[in-house]
Amino acid sequence: MTQRFFGMDIHKEYVMVAAVNAAHEVIVRPTRVNMAALARWAEEHLTSCDELVLEAGPNAWHMVDLLTAYAGEVLVANPYKTKLIAEARIKNDKVDALVLAHLLASRFICQVWVPDAQVREQRSLAVHRATLQKQCTRIKNRLHSVLHRHNLRRPEESLFSDAGRDWLLSLELPTVDMLQVRHLLRQLALLEDELDEADRLIARLSSRDPRVPRLMQATGIGYYTAFSILATIGNIQRFPSPHNLTSYAGLVPRQHQSGKHSFHGPITKAGNALLRWLMVEAARTAVRWDPHWRRVHARIARRRGSNIATVAVARKLLVSIWYLLTDRAIYHHLQPRTFVRKLQDWAYRIGHANLPASSSKQFVYDHLVALKLDDLAHSLIVKGRKGRLHLQTA
Repeated sequence: MTQRFFGMDIHKEYVMVAAVNAAHEVIVRPTRVNMAALARWAEEHLTSCDELVLEAGPNAWHMVDLLTAYAGEVLVANPYKTKLIAEARIKNDKVDALVLAHLLASRFICQVWVPDAQVREQRSLAVHRATLQKQCTRIKNRLHSVLHRHNLRRPEESLFSDAGRDWLLSLELPTVDMLQVRHLLRQLALLEDELDEADRLIARLSSRDPRVPRLMQATGIGYYTAFSILATIGNIQRFPSPHNLTSYAGLVPRQHQSGKHSFHGPITKAGNALLRWLMVEAARTAVRWDPHWRRVHARIARRRGSNIATVAVARKLLVSIWYLLTDRAIYHHLQPRTFVRKLQDWAYRIGHANLPASSSKQFVYDHLVALKLDDLAHSLIVKGRKGRLHLQTA
């Protein structure tokens, strides 16, 4: 049976399909197939000898699952790189489908990795949680702007603690501003409840992954950040070096070299936006609480400024993550007390009913032993009415 190479230009309501053979002869002219009839069309026209390519997009994974049952191989192309290879003055759906088919037949397709169903679900949850966090931040910034308009300063307590919220509601502001404050506080309370629900689900799901506590050793990385990093990375074996991983996050500087001239610019940002955001947020926390990263940040900030230094710390943290996942290396800047508190908070979020151990202390102890931190595990003691874990000191 003749091997055919199909290109598919996918839209919300229809798919434009075209195919060529190995000699680049058009054997299926560009045909429009309604999305509702795509499964029936695939069953009638595709065989196990056919190869298909489609560009990455919002519904690409659903299309891969659907078409894999009928075609021999389904590839997903990087749309940005495909555009660079096949830029044309005339662009329409028919041309796009034919271009994809010809590129597939020529083996010029720049593929993207196709995650499995579990990784896709984890990514979706990580993105949803990040969106909730950004919405909370946006509302808090709007509340700060109301105070700034009236030259008011927040009380000594946190503005978003119970006392701080009571103080906000007690202010004598113009009617419109007071209306905004009440509405924003209600929206914030709802989002925080949803954020807590998402955090508890992430805590339960992440408890099944032994890589999560390994990443949590790094300052600035808790169970949510570790879960989200692993979801965006997928299989670490996809990245043969730390540079490949930092490039995927878009945290490497731009470079343009020609002859003796070489230009280095700001970071590319040509990668996974969620991973880049996670690493920058982790870097901010690490610089604040970890003496090692604070020194790194200060050294770079003296030459390049604080923002560039934070991005540099984010890249270095991601390099550390690559080594933690590939070599199972020891994190040399571990802060024992902080790490134990993070493990206990993780156990609390999982909840006793779902905890894969008899108690939170046993949960923390088991993870410390699994990471070969036996001395740290044996120094755990329980103090206080609430059973907080502490480290035994000499």
